[in-house]
Amino acid sequence: MASYDVVVIGTGISGSFTALHLVDAGFKVLVVDRNGLAAGTSRASDGNLLISDKSPGVLFDMTIDSFVHWDAMIAALGNHCEYDIKGATLATMDPKRRDKLDAHAKEHAAHGVRAELLKPEDVHRIEPVLHPEVAAVGWWPDDRQVQPMLACYQIAKHLQARGVEYRLYDELLAIEPSATSVRLRFATGPTVACDRLALCTGVWTPMLLKPLGYDLPVLPRKGQIAVIERSTLDVRTKIADFAYNDLVEEIDPDDPRPQTAAIVEGTHSGTILCGSSRQFVGLDRTVDMDVLAMIMRDCCVFVPGLKDLRVIRGYAGLRPCTPDGLPVIGPVDDHARIYVATGHEGTGHGLAGATGAMMADLMTGKGHRLATACDPKRFFK
Repeated sequence: MASYDVVVIGTGISGSFTALHLVDAGFKVLVVDRNGLAAGTSRASDGNLLISDKSPGVLFDMTIDSFVHWDAMIAALGNHCEYDIKGATLATMDPKRRDKLDAHAKEHAAHGVRAELLKPEDVHRIEPVLHPEVAAVGWWPDDRQVQPMLACYQIAKHLQARGVEYRLYDELLAIEPSATSVRLRFATGPTVACDRLALCTGVWTPMLLKPLGYDLPVLPRKGQIAVIERSTLDVRTKIADFAYNDLVEEIDPDDPRPQTAAIVEGTHSGTILCGSSRQFVGLDRTVDMDVLAMIMRDCCVFVPGLKDLRVIRGYAGLRPCTPDGLPVIGPVDDHARIYVATGHEGTGHGLAGATGAMMADLMTGKGHRLATACDPKRFFK
């Protein structure tokens, strides 16, 4: 029976960065995914890496850390994933929200983040496609975008070149922990043993933990994105309705109604991505045309040029959401054999670098300053 220091389940962005940091820390790692590379939420994401939508706190600090880890990964492996520090513009059509947007930018600036409320004469120099009557626009020049699947592929290619084994299209059927190791049984491949198990499995994590007696409250929160045809409409930044910040922080699992707020961004392929929606509807990943219509209605308010273009497709994904809005990162058991990294909701790519680093720090015994805030055991007390 093959044995590993750590088996990482999941090849999305959290699993990819976790495997990368663990290998860099000297662990012998096996990576497993039942559906191939980046087949879950990372395949249904727009790949935003944002500080502009965060209030100072745990997520804010993790995002700052993640920017550093993303930059380090690109510097070491090259940019083969459309990593682009393009900046974000937060806009409002409501003059009454100008002061709140200004205060948000000033708070970020006080914490060392480059952010400012743009002067009216500078708005269309930074982002020419915005509505000419927009009331106020904030500018975060260090926000980034990445092509999520390409990022996962890039990390996997690098790790495989370093000898890391990937077992794809094989499902984990049973987790058998003991005080000294964990045995894993799979649908088709051989049973393996490991010192530690890392479940980077998004909304499916609770299902893997339940047979072990752990009830982790991670709920699927559906999000949809519309893809707009290629055109001459030049969207230079990630444009977001300032109301999106409030939407991110609203969590009511008992309310199935869709919540939407405009997000518009261009891609390297020339298409435009329009979002975003949030909705608690279980594991339903079907595209809801009514929700797409709501998204496009919102986006056309801020970018009128979208009205002349066609939606060529839509897609939906499931964001892992926790009751307190913070991720769960760390061991779930008393022997520290079974670790999880999930609960990032819509910020998984922006937090992935810090998540992988935290997982490696915890497994090497270094600890981490944000470990208590992200501790899965906070839900077991």
